[in-house]
Amino acid sequence: MSLPTASQTRGLMRAAVLHGAEDVRMEDVPIPVPGPGEVLARVDVASIDFTDRKVYLRGQHPMIRIPGLFGHEWAGTIVAVGPGAEERWRPGQRVVAANSAPCPPEADPACRQCRRGRQSMCENIQYNNGAFAPYILVPSRLARINLHEIPTDVPPERVVFAEPYACVLHAVRRVHIHPLDTVAILGAGPMGLFWVIALRQRYGPGLVIVSLDYQDDRLAVAEVLGASHAVNSKGGNTRELLQATIGRPDADVVIESVGAVESHREALGLVGRGGTLVSFGGVAPGPTLPVDIGRLHYEEISIQPVYHHTPADVAEAVRQLVTGQVPVERLITARLPLSELRRALQMVADRTTLRTIL
Repeated sequence: MSLPTASQTRGLMRAAVLHGAEDVRMEDVPIPVPGPGEVLARVDVASIDFTDRKVYLRGQHPMIRIPGLFGHEWAGTIVAVGPGAEERWRPGQRVVAANSAPCPPEADPACRQCRRGRQSMCENIQYNNGAFAPYILVPSRLARINLHEIPTDVPPERVVFAEPYACVLHAVRRVHIHPLDTVAILGAGPMGLFWVIALRQRYGPGLVIVSLDYQDDRLAVAEVLGASHAVNSKGGNTRELLQATIGRPDADVVIESVGAVESHREALGLVGRGGTLVSFGGVAPGPTLPVDIGRLHYEEISIQPVYHHTPADVAEAVRQLVTGQVPVERLITARLPLSELRRALQMVADRTTLRTIL
């Protein structure tokens, strides 16, 4: 199949535009024309994650201006490059990209957070959206930092999860875990399952990983992906369930991957002496988490929030996905056309799918 030229892509495309809370519309919008350093890609596959669902319900998020193009996980094919784009990018290449880029390495000056090595906290971070459309424009900075070529024999569905998997790799890299630790993961949705995969990849068979969720079908997937134990915690006392499963009522590291105040509260109660609560699931600003300061002090309990990813994590995520180290086929449970975006978002809310591919 021949690819269109930059001039041929000028026109309109049918794209998802978010206007506010629960207000996403399929509209005719101009097909972007790549400017200096930019890349235009055809979206061959896009994925819906829980962040998309949260953004849809809230009608806002730091990474998107309202009204604005919607969707941030995609893999596709370059159709045009703008003037001055890096020579490594050319039409016909298969690519996958993250949804953001921090300060470029040559920035002078780079922001304080990037100078500190905290690129996920970049003060000048540039987000990119628009995956729920036939074409997506990749800004110059992102094309230089977080756009990756994928081999022609690798299905785009295998690499479309580069951005969320990079977030997990970022967290796994930063959280101190001893090989003798017991790790409990609250939530066996896609992110919780990515945690199982990444932890098993990094620490091998000796690490005890307990996956907790309310749905047996998701727990079954967690076991296949490497969880030592899969526990249905619906209606039960989680500490008692852990005691019955691993012989202790707590864990050394507890990962909250749900993104809810209640599960953060539950996770903190499961952290053992000298342990760590990893706040990974995103909660909208405002809610508070009561903390027993005395327990934090005398038991040396740590709370470690981890957000987003860095370019190094994105590159590693792409490498693992391309080489087949991540069994993504276990996560793809629905495929729908872009026209059924609303249905796909509802499926995420109803937990009737792990990952839906558009």
